[in-house]
Order: sequence, then C-alpha cells, then structure tokens
Amino acid sequence: MDHVGIVCPNAPGHVNPMIALADAIRTRGRRVTFFLLGDPPASVTAAGFEVVPLGGSVFPADEYRAEFVRLGSLRGRAALEHTIAVFDRSAEAALTVGPGAFRDAGITHLVVDQASSASGTVADQLGLPSATICNALILHPDPDAPPYFTPWLPARGAWSRLRNRAAWRGLDWKARPILARIRHHRRRHGLSLPRRLADTWSSRLQISQQPEAFEFPRSKLPASVRFVGPLRLPCGYPPVDFPWDRLDGRPLIYASLGTLQNRIAAAFRTIAEACVGLDVQLVISTGHGVAPEALGDLPGRPVVVSYAPQLELLGRAALAVTHAGLNTVLDALSVGVPMVAVPVTNEQPGTAARVAWVGAGESLPPLGRLTPEAMRAAISRVLRDPSYRQAARRIQSSIREGGGAPRAAELIETALAVGA
Repeated sequence: MDHVGIVCPNAPGHVNPMIALADAIRTRGRRVTFFLLGDPPASVTAAGFEVVPLGGSVFPADEYRAEFVRLGSLRGRAALEHTIAVFDRSAEAALTVGPGAFRDAGITHLVVDQASSASGTVADQLGLPSATICNALILHPDPDAPPYFTPWLPARGAWSRLRNRAAWRGLDWKARPILARIRHHRRRHGLSLPRRLADTWSSRLQISQQPEAFEFPRSKLPASVRFVGPLRLPCGYPPVDFPWDRLDGRPLIYASLGTLQNRIAAAFRTIAEACVGLDVQLVISTGHGVAPEALGDLPGRPVVVSYAPQLELLGRAALAVTHAGLNTVLDALSVGVPMVAVPVTNEQPGTAARVAWVGAGESLPPLGRLTPEAMRAAISRVLRDPSYRQAARRIQSSIREGGGAPRAAELIETALAVGA
C-alpha cells in the first residue's frame, strides 16, 4: 500500500471520520490523498492531506456547494430525494473524472465511503484493491432490519418482514438512476454488473463506525463487514472557542442539529421552549446553519453558538438533544450520555430508532410534527430515569472495545494487501 486514495461525500459527517482514518493509515507509513467534490475542506488540508478535485466540469464546486446549502433547509422525503439526486450527480462525476484523477495521482489502493458507490466501480476498472467505509448507518438491505430511513424498531413476524421488504424495494426504485449509471459504466469496461447498489461495495472489507451493539439484529450481513466504532482522531476534534464562564452549574443539556439539516430556525426555538420550566441550562450549537443572532431572544435564554466543542460539552452534559446524525449520537454514547432524538431526514430516523432500541434515549416525531410540550415530557423522562444513562454506558463499553480508527487502518492494510 504505497498511496491510498480516499473518496467520500464532502460533508463534515463523512469527511471528519475519514480524516481520522487517513491519519491512522498515515501513521502506518502510507501516503494518503483525498478526492472530493466541492471546495477543499479546511479540516483536510489542516490535517496535512492533499485534496484532488473530483467534480471537474461534470459537477462544479459551486454547484455542489449550492446543493448542500439547499439540503440544509429540507426535511423528510424531500430531503431524502434531494440527497439521492446529489449522489447521482456525484456518481456521474466520479465515473467521468475519477479514472484519470486516480491514475495521475498514482493511487495504488482506494478507501471509499459507502455513499460514494461509483468510486468502487472506478477501483474495479483500474484494478485497485478497495475497502468500503460506512460512515453513516450501514445501508445493507435485509428483510429483518428496517431500512435506515424509517423510524421502525425491529420486530418478528411476517408483517414486519413484508413492510421492510417493501420499503427496501422502494428505496431501490428511487436509487435506480445511480445504479443504471454504474451498470452502464461497468458494461463499457467489461466488468460484472451489480443487481443493486449493495453489490458495488467492496467484497474484501467493509468497515462500519457503528459499535456492533448499536446495530439491529440482521440475517444477511456480508462476512466482510467489521464494526470498529467511531472513527476519531487521537486528540479528538480541533479546539473551538466557547464561553465556558456562562455555564452556571445547573444540569446541562447540549442541543445540536448537526452540520447539514441545520438551517431550520424554528427547530431551535422548539428546543428552547421545551427546556423552559426545567431546572437545566441549555446550550445550542447551530452548526453554522443559522447565525445565533438571527434566532433572537430564545425562551429561557440558552447559550447559543455557531459551533461548539461538542465532546467537551457532552462530557459535562446530563442529556443531549440531537437530530440523530450518527456522529453526534456516537459522540454522546462515547461519553455515556443519554439522548432525546428528533430526526429530520435521510438515515436519521433509523439512527433515532436505534437510540430507542438500545434504551439510551427516546425517539420523537420529526420536528415539523413535534410540540415543545411533547419534547419537554421526553426530556423530563430521560433526565429522571437512570436506565437511559445506564444503557448509554453499555454502548460506551462497546465503543471502547471496537478499536476505532487504528483498528480500521489495521484491517484495511491486512485485507487490501491480500492479492494486491
């Protein structure tokens, strides 16, 4: 493994785990280069990695950026369909620009995000050994597991399996343009044709940053899947300024809607109203989606910042209110903090369902259908009942056993060296 290329969606929830993995690979003496659509993220260049543009004229950086800005204001099915459309354009760019970009850079191995399926096909075209990284929930179809975009809990019985099959089939239908694009490219290059997107992921190794205890029971998971837990840098996230002197000693509630679905200003007001009357102090991170001053005077006068030192605040928190983005959920679980999860779109309903399934918190309806009173009741239950924190600490133990980024780098080196 001389020169490892990394491909993933250019969004913090995918880029940040890949930086941690890239760092672990680099520690083992390998050169690592990122191939990304959009503008080169400062976090990648600050970590000392080169970024090669992958969009070319097929998906220019300004258009890619605009699509993600739009995603930040969408919810539910509209946001899911928009995400799939962005991934279709991303696939076109990867298949068109990727072969030349990987060849020119001298890439010998590829590490590809599960959501960037087309780059696995380029690896096959060029004969490059590749591994798949599941930075969001694992997306593998399984009639025993509710699809990632649904809020259902696993259940036995024919009806549950039928519902799961129907939902998985519906997702396949929505993703058919991406699969058709990949199949066309593979046919042109004499490669085997996948029946579904899951067939485009690496047969050598697929790594999930979920801890194994945070996944539903499954009957059809490939033997190549390994659960290693959160992919994080040894020193954690880069330092962020925060007004620590404003914390007053009351139980702390940390609230974040992540870095994508964070442009819905009314959601932050709902969270603030829900905490009124509780003996708590609320800290809100808007994730740069909404300027704190644009929210005005929120009920209860919470501390509102554009970006927060998330792990440090969670380490002090009694509870987290989250959109159920996987990285925020894993950060909370890594310090044993229970949650109230309010999913917005994409895989967040499935992540919230897993929070409820393991007992580490409660999953609520999407924000558009949620009242402050219902959220306040859920927050009160989770704060009052110690079983939620006990469950979060059980997952915390599973995270410690997973091995994280160093274990992932070890698995990659072993799996991709075979037959390389």
